[in-house]
Amino acid sequence: MSDSTTRAFAILLDGPMQSWGSSSRFTRRETEAFPTKSALIGLLAAAAGIDKHAPDEAEKLAPFSALRLTVYRLPRASRRLVRRLSDFHTVGGGYDARASAFDKLSIPRKASGGASANAVITHRTYLNEARFIAAFEGDSDVIIAAIRHLENPVWGVWFGRKTCLPAMPLSPVEGADTQAASSTLIGRIRDWEETTRRPSFPPELDPTNLERWEEPAAEHLKPGDFHLHDQPVTFGEREFVSRPIRHHTRPTP
Repeated sequence: MSDSTTRAFAILLDGPMQSWGSSSRFTRRETEAFPTKSALIGLLAAAAGIDKHAPDEAEKLAPFSALRLTVYRLPRASRRLVRRLSDFHTVGGGYDARASAFDKLSIPRKASGGASANAVITHRTYLNEARFIAAFEGDSDVIIAAIRHLENPVWGVWFGRKTCLPAMPLSPVEGADTQAASSTLIGRIRDWEETTRRPSFPPELDPTNLERWEEPAAEHLKPGDFHLHDQPVTFGEREFVSRPIRHHTRPTP
């Protein structure tokens, strides 16, 4: 339900590589199967120019974090499956621990040519060819501010990691609620695709029939709901709290 003080907006998350970690630390960086609220609030914070090292960061993040999130998985007409890519990294391999920052940029290996004992091995996981709609609902003033920032971002936006850039514009669309905003966004995408004559959506696409992860109110929890520790309080201090999530699978055709 929505009222005069509650609105929603939806954005398109379409990119060849996405990574949505909720508990990744140190050398193993996994991804959830769907966009996390921490990553999406981080995206809004970057668009708004919120400095994570500023003393008032938590105060500026709070209105965005208070919005309720629903994520819809968008199918493709080609029925192409979303796959996971595990990428292998070494950090600092071949550098001398005593080298300056300039030397590390200009001299990729030690003069002896040997491997460095300071190399750090990391594994990072990504989603390939995923496409989602993220819809936020809450205070209308916050919704309007978020849309304004996304249309003219202060800093760059990406999908979980800086290497995961959007393939299409986020295209924020406002609506009375998350379903209405998402339906409007789907209609806009269909209009774009008609001009290119390369439709990528199935013929019928209704948000109510899509696989989705929604954030129910705490007083409306049901059996099967789960919690994820992905609602940010501050990014600078890396403080997060848990939130409820309800997963709706896509009906069988």
